[in-house]
Amino acid sequence: MKKLFRSLSKVQITLIAVAVFLVVVRIFLPVGIKYGINWYMGNKMENYKGHIEDFDLALYRGAYQIQDLKIWEKVKSPKDPLVSIHEIDLSLAWRGIFAGKLLGDLKVDGMKLDLVDSADKKKKQMGADQDWKTVVGKLIPIELESFRLSNSEVHLYNNDFKVPVDVVVDRIMISATNIKNTDKSKELLPSTMEASARLQKSGHVTAGAKVNLLSKVPAFESKMAIDKLDVTKLNDFFKGYGPFTFTSGSFSLYGEVSTRDGRIKGYVKPFFENLDVISSKEKFDSPKRFFFEVGIAMSNLILRNSQTKTVATRVDFEGAAKGPDVKTWDAFWGSLRNGFIEALAKKLDNTISIKDVPKKD
Repeated sequence: MKKLFRSLSKVQITLIAVAVFLVVVRIFLPVGIKYGINWYMGNKMENYKGHIEDFDLALYRGAYQIQDLKIWEKVKSPKDPLVSIHEIDLSLAWRGIFAGKLLGDLKVDGMKLDLVDSADKKKKQMGADQDWKTVVGKLIPIELESFRLSNSEVHLYNNDFKVPVDVVVDRIMISATNIKNTDKSKELLPSTMEASARLQKSGHVTAGAKVNLLSKVPAFESKMAIDKLDVTKLNDFFKGYGPFTFTSGSFSLYGEVSTRDGRIKGYVKPFFENLDVISSKEKFDSPKRFFFEVGIAMSNLILRNSQTKTVATRVDFEGAAKGPDVKTWDAFWGSLRNGFIEALAKKLDNTISIKDVPKKD
């Protein structure tokens, strides 16, 4: 062995030492980082605790993965987490490095967010009492150039009622690209965002936006749609928070919103199609429910378009982003026009863009 080392040059010895060092780092560094993350989430979070099952490095592409992350309230069991994530993958964005910026590409797969609403504060779990920016900063220590969320879902539970409420948004896919504008685009809105999901295992949700996150006041223009949500799928929610239920019908929504310089302009177009509220065997369990359902049924009967069987309108809003003016009377007359004169087009109008938002004086 000694003869072997004597025959090696200093350069060769140095290279071997570096290789051994990298192997040792590769073996022990993930263990140390995993311990550090778990220690932080177990001791330094205000009202929550967290844990990860594994941490791994992919040095060949400058990346790391966090597997099976769970975060739960300290007063609750880890078996009932607020959020759980199958895998977080953060890699260096090489196009950012070539542009002289240290940025990352983030992929989050299999996130589940369980929100619990309740009149009892001890049962409530909405995640509002935690500094999540600091927590995310510990897990994702660099700024992002792109982001992708896949195979994820959000639940809203409430067990206060006789029939528990479970509203779910699943099949969530969200992507954002060119967040830091490494493409050096001269467009006012250089970043692109796209999203899709399924609401209550029925209505298909889609959204798209062009964004500028680099301006002092973020600006964007967006379009979104909810297509044919079966309203009966939400009866548990409506009965608990209403109270009312539907026997049939679908809901669709189309909208466009743009904002810049703290000002906003947009509209939404809700459509209720083939709606029916009161069945022949309806039993009203309270006077409040009776008046709610009769009121909805009468409105549906009066405002429904005889040909399309829809109740619809367009609600426009404009003004300061924190509290825009909503054109309520225009929406009312719009519902009458849809019912008696001309059916509202069930689609995006493509009439709102960033250029339509008045600049701040």
